[in-house]
Amino acid sequence: MPTGLTGRILAIVRTFLFVIWAPLGAGACFVLSVCGADSAWMRVILFRGLCQIFGIDVVVHGEPVASRPLLIASNHVSYLDIIAFGSVAELEFVSKAEVATWPVIGWLAKLGDTVFIERLRTRTLEARKDMAARLGENRTLVFFPEATAGDGNRLLPFKSALFTVTSAIEGVTVQPAAIAYTRLNGLPTGFGWRAFFAWYGNMTLFSHAWRFLHLGRTTVEIAFLPPVDTAGEMDRKALATATENAVRVGFNHLLSGQSPHQ
Repeated sequence: MPTGLTGRILAIVRTFLFVIWAPLGAGACFVLSVCGADSAWMRVILFRGLCQIFGIDVVVHGEPVASRPLLIASNHVSYLDIIAFGSVAELEFVSKAEVATWPVIGWLAKLGDTVFIERLRTRTLEARKDMAARLGENRTLVFFPEATAGDGNRLLPFKSALFTVTSAIEGVTVQPAAIAYTRLNGLPTGFGWRAFFAWYGNMTLFSHAWRFLHLGRTTVEIAFLPPVDTAGEMDRKALATATENAVRVGFNHLLSGQSPHQ
């Protein structure tokens, strides 16, 4: 990866381009919304531009299924996940409420029309209603059932609480998805290198982001896996377990360089 002066120059240039591009893209989305037009396609363009600025190459395996409403459940590695997923298709996100207060990342999450989940039970119920309302409009939501970011090497157990939304809306399709940070400058990332992308534990946001900006080109792989066949017949815990198992297999295949659809 670029080091020393080269890495610092790269980080400064990327920061400069971000400061220019992000407000332009956000402004275009705002104008479209004010005019009553659909801004979802503009969000995709914005996120694709951010991928180019940050040196992120997104490799997609499969695609979101055509059936709507659609709930995509993915593992969670980094704040970069939203940028990567957002560059692929017209998606909306579900995230914990703290994200809304984070500098830059909270702004990007809000731009992605995110549903923020608070820990208070009454607020959680409100968020579920918001999720159900959006799904009722045949939209596509992406959520991260681990409820926190992992270290990029393994999955954490999936929480089942938000899977209850599937019982509130008839015909919801649940599609597992896996995301992995697999290469840096074309070379496979090993166990230790994935900490350059994964943001977890006590890592501070600015120090982690600044270090990431020094890197070269990062390959992020996203696998959209087959939907959970019997979602409508499962309770939330069984549905969470089935989804977690599917994501774990896809995630491990991505890390090992195998096809996630084997």
